[in-house]
Amino acid sequence: MWRIILLLLLITGAVAASLWFSVRPGQFSMEWLGYRIETESIGVVLLGAAVLAGIIALIYRFWRFLLRSPAAIGRRMQDNKRRRGYRALSQGMVAIAAGDGPEAARWARRAEGLLSDPPLTLLLSAQTAQLQGDESAARRYFETMLENEETRFLGLRGLVSQAMKEGNRAAALEYLRQAKELRPKTPWVLTNLFELSRHEGNYLEAETALKASQKTGILPPMEVEVKRAGLSLARALAAEEDGDTAAALRLAKDAKKQRNGWVAPVLAVARLALAVGKPRDAQKAIEQAWSSTPHPEMVTLYRALKHDASALEQVKRITKLTNTAQRLPESRMANAEAALDAELWGEARRHLQPLLDADPSRRTCRLMARLEESEHGNREGAREWLERSFTASADPAWVCGECGARHSEWTHDCAVCGAFDSIDWRLPRVMEVRRAGPPQQIESMAEPHEEAEIA
Repeated sequence: MWRIILLLLLITGAVAASLWFSVRPGQFSMEWLGYRIETESIGVVLLGAAVLAGIIALIYRFWRFLLRSPAAIGRRMQDNKRRRGYRALSQGMVAIAAGDGPEAARWARRAEGLLSDPPLTLLLSAQTAQLQGDESAARRYFETMLENEETRFLGLRGLVSQAMKEGNRAAALEYLRQAKELRPKTPWVLTNLFELSRHEGNYLEAETALKASQKTGILPPMEVEVKRAGLSLARALAAEEDGDTAAALRLAKDAKKQRNGWVAPVLAVARLALAVGKPRDAQKAIEQAWSSTPHPEMVTLYRALKHDASALEQVKRITKLTNTAQRLPESRMANAEAALDAELWGEARRHLQPLLDADPSRRTCRLMARLEESEHGNREGAREWLERSFTASADPAWVCGECGARHSEWTHDCAVCGAFDSIDWRLPRVMEVRRAGPPQQIESMAEPHEEAEIA
């Protein structure tokens, strides 16, 4: 719109100027190099001047074009080269995604020859070397990337991956520390720093990475608290191995506070409190936890608080402990076992009967076998109960929530899958096995090697 208005204004101005000069004639005379030019129209003079100015402008633009042509041609050739280079780079990435090593190598060489962009070409070359199994070449590319500030972070990530493949956790941890200095809020840096630090026993650094993960929103607060509790308990076990029982007790208490309803730190607190001569702390921890997280080892520790008590006194003590949760299977079995020790056969049978009416577990069957042999000397009946225990429902155990492996005690790392803080006191998973006949329920250990208990 504005261009049309401007054009109309120019045409109007030209017409007005022509009219103005036509009614005001004049004379013009010029002599130059022996030539004499005369005219009685000023308009002709102005027209000639305009034509001359146009010719000069065209000559100037042509001269500028000649001066700029080599640079323009060079830029055009460079742009074409860059386009072909990025096309080669894209094709190389596609080849890597497809797992075609030779094709990726071919495009990587072409991209290196066409592009002068180290971050992209080095990354493509390194990934191509990894795809082809040339780990030494990949390491060289990643180390070269450390020399450039723009590619340093990518190089560190590649070296972390290389070190983990080689099983060199110490080197991977050092690269992660350098990566954290460059980008302290990157999720994969914090996550791997936590995993490697706690695996190497550097629990303080692991806790620092965990707190940073919470601040940056990588992990929700609840998950952070659970992992912190696991770290505290792992530190407690490490302190206990080093002979610092007092520090181990303090850390176990921290883990108990950080994660309510978790049986592992309760057992640790009770055991360590007994070791340092604080039976009241052990008793308090067991009594507070029994109604929510009962465990057979709690009964053993609770009886150890009064190791010199008679069997009848132990029956009274166990009855007091389980009074707040009498209907729990663990309470019934604890009372039945104490009654068996005191030779109170009827009392033991009374506690076991509700479990028999439901679905007796393996432990219940074993207690019944003991009762039959102890009360009546019925070895045949005891053998039948023992045989029944092999097909009875499983009892709770220390089971990894990631892979289903069963352990004899709590540890911070699963010995099978290596998952951190995944072991808890729970029922093993079950799966349905379809055969010729009715479905049967057996324990699911997820993998063949998980059927055996891991000591």
